[in-house]
Amino acid sequence: MNFANYLLFYKKKLKKKIFVNRDLTYQKLCALINLYSKKFFHQKGIIYGLSLENNENFLVFYLSIIKSGNIVMLIEKGLSSERYEEVIQKYKLNFLITEYDNDYKEFTKEQISIKENISEEKIFFYKRKNFSFIKYKAGTALILLTSGSTGEKKAVMLSHQNLISNTDSILKILPIDKKDIVNLLLPNSYSFGLSIINTHLKKGSSIYVHNSPFVGSIIKELKKYRCTSFYGVPSTFEILLEKTNFLKNKFPRLKYIAQAGGHLNKKFKLQILKKFKNKFFIMYGLTEAAPRLSFVPPSKLSKKIESIGIPIPGVKFKLFKYQKNFTQLGVKGKNIMTGYLNEKKMNKYFNQSYFLTGDLAIKDKDGFFYIIKRIDKTSKRFGYKINLPLMERIIEKNHLCKKCKFFLLENNDLVLFIFFNEKKNNTTENQMIIRKLLRSKFASYEIPSTIYFLDNIEKSFSRKLNFDEMLSKFYLNKN
Repeated sequence: MNFANYLLFYKKKLKKKIFVNRDLTYQKLCALINLYSKKFFHQKGIIYGLSLENNENFLVFYLSIIKSGNIVMLIEKGLSSERYEEVIQKYKLNFLITEYDNDYKEFTKEQISIKENISEEKIFFYKRKNFSFIKYKAGTALILLTSGSTGEKKAVMLSHQNLISNTDSILKILPIDKKDIVNLLLPNSYSFGLSIINTHLKKGSSIYVHNSPFVGSIIKELKKYRCTSFYGVPSTFEILLEKTNFLKNKFPRLKYIAQAGGHLNKKFKLQILKKFKNKFFIMYGLTEAAPRLSFVPPSKLSKKIESIGIPIPGVKFKLFKYQKNFTQLGVKGKNIMTGYLNEKKMNKYFNQSYFLTGDLAIKDKDGFFYIIKRIDKTSKRFGYKINLPLMERIIEKNHLCKKCKFFLLENNDLVLFIFFNEKKNNTTENQMIIRKLLRSKFASYEIPSTIYFLDNIEKSFSRKLNFDEMLSKFYLNKN
């Protein structure tokens, strides 16, 4: 079944608003999708790059492309212009739909008229001048970009079946119905955020899109728009609990809240659990799994506070031996991706038809799973994977400094130490060059919160650069 048809089944006459503060209804969405799928997307099996805000335009193009039998590649808004260009070239995109007004040499640009559009935002349709038709794997509906063990972007291919399976599974767990209003904080290019959109569209629910840069404004939004749920990554809850009076407020309409996208500190979980009792869901997933894989039932959370829970319906977990003393988590289900785009060595990610997550894990006597650590060198910041060693190599490769080191702290602050070759090189000009490099090479969530520019550095007894000791001293002096 086509995923767009699955989501909007029986909604052609539904006059309910999708976004509580916008005019788009389910009825109008269905009509626009039928129109756009025929007007803009004639051939089948073609990848269309899509980079739009969480609004009506996104829904129309996202679902129109899928309905027409083509493939959506979602490109995150936070990418640097250079990385944005790299994605276009690496995957040989022939079409790109975005709000960015750029001049790509290999593309023609067309602005879609306001008459054809449903909001005031300008939409640009880029077409490659020398179009080369490449037909991709049948059944593919969506491509999401994620960082692998090397830190380089991998293109995860998800089929209509993958998306339908995961949506169905989540709806068996979470109490979502057509009367719900979800507060959406997460971007549509992020698999967790997109999954929230999919599940609520399927149920005919409404959405309020959180547009404020300050997470704390969600307190007013939950009350004003009578929201019944919201989802967050660890940093979401850390900010709410440490920087706002979230716990002192009452939310009588709130049915549940859910957290995924990485490990949330135990103390924060306990605070949320104390206030919301059986309304707090902990979830675990991967982009490769469309994306959700497991959950902790709220009734079990107090006893399984550090667990990622049990598999969602339709998913199986299995532990595979990894080196001497560890086991790696393998997952299996109809929601698991069909593969990575342009990745020939797919077999290394699978064992006995189980996808290997790269997470070292254990299982307790009750069947609940726990993540110990990652095999690779990736970390998570704001729910996104980042590869700190790779980022260091990129900076050092440009010969702007002798050495550099990133540190990701528990509060999601990203600290960067820059060590120049000589004291005389520690100039304002060099600092500006490095800051410019960061903006051009890295996504917004990879940009450090603080940069220390240094002209000397302490060494350990082995004469190796001792950044760990330096970091400790910096924060001792700071505090």
